[in-house]
Formats: sequence, structure tokens, C-alpha cells
Amino acid sequence: MTALRTAIVGSGFVARVHAAAVRDLGGTAVAVCSRTRAGAQQLADEVGGMTAYESLGDLLRSETVDVVHVCTPNALHTEQSVLALEHGAHVVCEKPLATSTEESKRMLEALESSGRVGAVAYHVRGYPLVEHMRATVEAGELGELRVVHGRYVCDDALLVGDGWRLLPESSGHTYVTADLGAHWFDLAEHVTGTRISEVLADFRTFVPGRALEDHASVLLRFDNGATGTAVFSALGPGRKNQLLFELEGSRSGFTWDQEFPNELLHRHAEQPTQIVVKDPGANAGRAAEFARYPAGHAEGYGDAFRTILRDAYLAMAGQAHGPFPTFADGHRGMQILEATLRSAADGGWVLADG
Repeated sequence: MTALRTAIVGSGFVARVHAAAVRDLGGTAVAVCSRTRAGAQQLADEVGGMTAYESLGDLLRSETVDVVHVCTPNALHTEQSVLALEHGAHVVCEKPLATSTEESKRMLEALESSGRVGAVAYHVRGYPLVEHMRATVEAGELGELRVVHGRYVCDDALLVGDGWRLLPESSGHTYVTADLGAHWFDLAEHVTGTRISEVLADFRTFVPGRALEDHASVLLRFDNGATGTAVFSALGPGRKNQLLFELEGSRSGFTWDQEFPNELLHRHAEQPTQIVVKDPGANAGRAAEFARYPAGHAEGYGDAFRTILRDAYLAMAGQAHGPFPTFADGHRGMQILEATLRSAADGGWVLADG
């Protein structure tokens, strides 16, 4: 992976997360571009060894890069990803993959034509205990899956009145459902191994003057017969980044909270609830590969991010790798998001399979 030359598009918080993960994996971040040259230069100075550019076009004309990380507002993802693919680069794109299924389909087609690797930053898949849940469900230990529920709540828009995520021209047609719900929907399908078949959504905009929803409530139906509920909100006082995921089976259930990612409740009706800790020597599936440190040594957001990028970068380098979230997963996420939008507008159940 050390031979891969990486470019970062964007200079905000998540661009810094991507740059740190690339460096940690042994990749080489060589260039950055952003909305302003000053912003790009600031990130270049922080990381070191990077050249700052004013646009992705200028960057691609001046540099030979193997991977482009798209860390910009949602409305820019498609054009920037397609441009990178046309220049022969692999792409890692932030979520949501696009602002519509039409855009995400175009990205898939460009990826297939390029022969490159396309990954989407569903970092939640990279937590060891998320992998433990997935593998335990796959082994049938929870029995029949009946209820999937939870929430993704923060207070990002409680006191803040602006920002690109609140603007349709940069965020797309939805705020919290795309920003927060995209992760939760992907987690639900990833862990259960089922697909969300129908949605019934209620979008609310509680702060006057906003064009997009700052709170969403969603009812879910899954293709295995399970039911579900989810709440996505940027108005939860004191909630900074709570992705709560709960799963109820006929034998046992799970409760996992991203704010406490190294502990998982495995609940039973006729025996004590187990507190499962992140432990590479005991967790199921590929969890041992996901863990960087021994049991008792906490891991978090940055480590999960690094995990999903590791397999993507191994694929880009032509080496053996495990599964990672791909553009196809991102397109699937767009199908669900568009279904929630249609449901919120029409007030009825909507199929989630496009």
C-alpha cells in the first residue's frame, strides 16, 4: 500500500479523518484540493508532504494519483468521483454516495467502465463489535430476527442555524436522513443480512426557516418479515454522536451504542444479560482482524474508519482482502433514502428497492 499515491478532495473535519487513516495505513497523501486554496493549504501544512490545489481538475492534471478521497458536500460527490475515475484513479467517497439514485447509478456505471475500486465511507461497519454482531446473527444464535430498532441522534443543528448540510443545493433533498440515517440503514442491513423492503417516514423541520428536515421518524419492514423503527435527529440536547442499534430475535437480542463502541449487550430472557467487550481473542467473525489492540484497550471512530479503508486499499493494491462497503452499497443506500423521501412526501408506505 505504500506505493499508492492519494489525493484528498475537501479540507474539513472528515477530510482530516481520511488523511489520518491513509497515513496510518502506510499510504502516501500527496495532494489536496478544496473550495478555497487557503483551506487546502492548511490541510497540506498539517499533514505534510502534500501540494495544495484550487480544484480537482487542476490536481488531476498536475499529479499522478492512484486514489482520490471525495470528502466534500453531497452534491459534489458524483462529478468529482466520475472525474477521478475518468483519470484512472480509485475512489473512496463519503456517504451518502450521491443525492439521488440517478447520480449513484451514474457513479456505478463510471466505476464499472474504469475497472477501478470504488469504496464508500460507511465506517460503522469497521467496529469489532459490529462485526461480532453480524457474525453471531449469521450463525443463527439470535434465532428468528423479529425487530430492528434504534436511532442516530446528535445536537448538531440544535443551536447552529447554518452550514452546508442544511442547504438543498449542497446537501441534496434531505438533511438528517442522509447524514445520519445513511449509516443506520446500512448497519441494519449489514448486521441482519436482510434488506429493508418498505419504509413509512415522517419528516419534521422544527426550526423555522430551514429547507430540510432536522428530525425524522421511520417505520421499517424487512424482507424476512421483521419490523423496525428508527429516529434520526440533529436536535437532541447533549447527544453528540449516538448511533443506537437494537436487534430482537426469538432467542436473544443485541444493544450497541456507537458512543460506547467497545461494549455490547447480548440480552437473554432466561439467563443473565451478557456484557460482551471488544476482545480479539473471543469475538466472532473477523472481529479479531478489525481490532488493533488487545482486550481492555479501547478503540473508536478513527480505528473503525481505518478498518474499512484497509480492505479497500488492499483491493486497490491487488492484494487479498475482505469485504468492504462499495459503490454498490452506496447505491443501495440511495434507494432507501429516496424511498423515505417519497414516503415523507406522500404519507404512505413506499418500496425501498428502487
